[in-house]
Amino acid sequence: MAEDNDDISCVADLYNAFMEKNYLEVRRICYLHPEYILQKISIYNDTALHMAAHSKQRDLMLDLLKLLPADCNHQLSDIKNNDGNTILHEVATGDAMKDAAEELLKRNADLLTASNELGEKPIFCAARHAQTQMFEFLSDKMELEKLSAEESKAHLQRNDRTTVLHICIATECFYIGLAYNIASRYRYLIKERDRNSMTALQSLACNSSAFTVRNLKGELMEDIMNSKQIMNSKRKSEWILDYITYKENELEEETNGFMMWIRTVILAIKMMSGLIEDIINFDSSPFAAAKKLEERFKLGKLVKLLVLEDTTWDPGSQEIGLDECNKEFGIEECSSKLSHKRARQNSLKSSTSKYKKSDESPLFLATMSNIDKIVKAFLNYQPEALNRTNKEGMNILHVAILYRHINIFDMVVKHEVFAKRLLSTTNEEGNSVLHMVSQKRKSQASEKMQNPAIQLRDELLLFEKVKSASKNLITNHLNNDNKTAEELFAATNEQLHQDAKEWLMRTTENCTILSVFIATVAFAAAYTVPGGPNQETGIPILHSKPFFLVFILADVISLTLALTSVGIFFSILTSSFPLEDFKTYLFKKLKQGVICLVVSVTMMAVAFGATIVLIMTKKFVWDVVAFLPVPIFFLSCSPLRSLILGLCREPFQILVVSFVSFFYLLFLFLLIFGGICMLCVLCVLCFPIFIIYLVSKGLIWILKKAGECITKGKRHRWISGNKSQFDIQSPQPTAASPTHHV
Repeated sequence: MAEDNDDISCVADLYNAFMEKNYLEVRRICYLHPEYILQKISIYNDTALHMAAHSKQRDLMLDLLKLLPADCNHQLSDIKNNDGNTILHEVATGDAMKDAAEELLKRNADLLTASNELGEKPIFCAARHAQTQMFEFLSDKMELEKLSAEESKAHLQRNDRTTVLHICIATECFYIGLAYNIASRYRYLIKERDRNSMTALQSLACNSSAFTVRNLKGELMEDIMNSKQIMNSKRKSEWILDYITYKENELEEETNGFMMWIRTVILAIKMMSGLIEDIINFDSSPFAAAKKLEERFKLGKLVKLLVLEDTTWDPGSQEIGLDECNKEFGIEECSSKLSHKRARQNSLKSSTSKYKKSDESPLFLATMSNIDKIVKAFLNYQPEALNRTNKEGMNILHVAILYRHINIFDMVVKHEVFAKRLLSTTNEEGNSVLHMVSQKRKSQASEKMQNPAIQLRDELLLFEKVKSASKNLITNHLNNDNKTAEELFAATNEQLHQDAKEWLMRTTENCTILSVFIATVAFAAAYTVPGGPNQETGIPILHSKPFFLVFILADVISLTLALTSVGIFFSILTSSFPLEDFKTYLFKKLKQGVICLVVSVTMMAVAFGATIVLIMTKKFVWDVVAFLPVPIFFLSCSPLRSLILGLCREPFQILVVSFVSFFYLLFLFLLIFGGICMLCVLCVLCFPIFIIYLVSKGLIWILKKAGECITKGKRHRWISGNKSQFDIQSPQPTAASPTHHV
């Protein structure tokens, strides 16, 4: 009994050591009690080796295996936790545990083929956790490439028929290239169906999140250029060249030369700003944007491979599921079963059959999910798939219009080879593509909420767009209910038309009340000028001030625009609200009225600021505070701001780009010009100093020479003075000459 208590205590200590990440204590306990290594210590029946694999402790795992007696190796494949996972299943979830996996296989090779409760082999767990190195290691150990397709499929597929390719697509492990490597090496998995009878391409076509993480048209390049974590310059230049190569097709399709120049300028500015930021914030670690770009390229390769191998769009190559045709049936039985299946499908009506995603081809699923990359791949590599229809007789244009994915509609219509045939096709209800504009989209993920007027306008613009694309075809086609597209559109959107009318009337009435109020205030402000009038002459006292003119102009403009907006809103209220007017006319009027209203309020705020400046004289702080309501009003009114900027979205973008380009070039010019000016200033400042220096040096030299000359002059005069004195005081010869003897 005491021994049992000691065992329980040691097992508890071992579990607590794992929870506290005290791996030294784990080693100590297992060293003293090697029999505890394979003993289940958690409520999930995990052993110490399971928990070491969970913790990704490779060194601990290897140490525990060294402590494991050799006679216990045969138990490794039999010990499983509650999920049925062996130790190798847990080890396979991390690339860092490859050495531990190799040591386990040396001790017991049966671990390779052991299955858990779901029928997953360890190699399946490696694929599910996106562990590329572990997957390659286990694949080499199992020698899957030497096995037949059926034999290797048993290791790469679990009980519910989900393959490793399906699980890689579900986990979106595209950056590491595992999904593409599996699809290229084991191509027989591409046509395999999971428990929902979905192929790998069908699953990918339903996974829109894999394609919408980043938009390659702009955001991805911006992330690359603005990333603070960069690789070496050679690697980064490769990514930039790959991106430019990716954009070549779009730039070639751009017919507007000015817009193409604008896009080129934007790209150049982003690249220059990114390079400047890289110099300032240099980091040698790989940057996340490049990782996303590589992920997209590998995802594109996977899409291309799956599309090339796909045959689900071809009715002649449809395969019977594994649940309907097993290996025990012969070829004749399978063919007869397939013919009976087709006959049964043709006899059943689509309205009575339950909708399944597996019934749709990947092309239609991609269209429903708005994955234009897959649609483009079909256009390039399997163009015949575009001529096929689904169970309801709809082609790809019908589906694109039904789900309101206009980008896919435009992509297909650009190909004139398919456009004419697809636009003239009708579904089983006799509806053409133009009729499909009247059909309400099926239930999807949460849609962006719109007011009824905007929604009706979008429907009208879409109808006009599709009608313009079908202008050379029959547009007054009657469906099975003997309705043209226009009649069906009007009948379907009758309630939406009524809701849009009510919304527009309520909005116009509220704006009219506000405009009248602003006009009243502006009219009253003209009679109560700041400072008041002169009692004798009636002339405003502050009329000579500059800001008095600002007040008068702002007040007049505010009153004028307020009355103008009242007239515009009144014209909307008196309208009969026909359906066609919701396309452009009514919204144009509403935008004009709102713009006048916003500018009128802004001018009122300017008049208020001018009044404050006139009253609070000789105070600069009040000059700043007085005009704060102007930007605050404009920035706080986001719906109005968006409405105004929405009028000139494209021109505004061009204007912004032009300003950015101008200021960027201006900055370079000022930088160069500033450098030259600084040199000139230095020269101007240094030249007088240099002159003063030369003058001072000259003066010093002159003074020095003058001093020397003075010194020499004094010395000369002193010598001359002594000589004359000597001459004066020197004795003169006597008058008597010496006697000369003859």
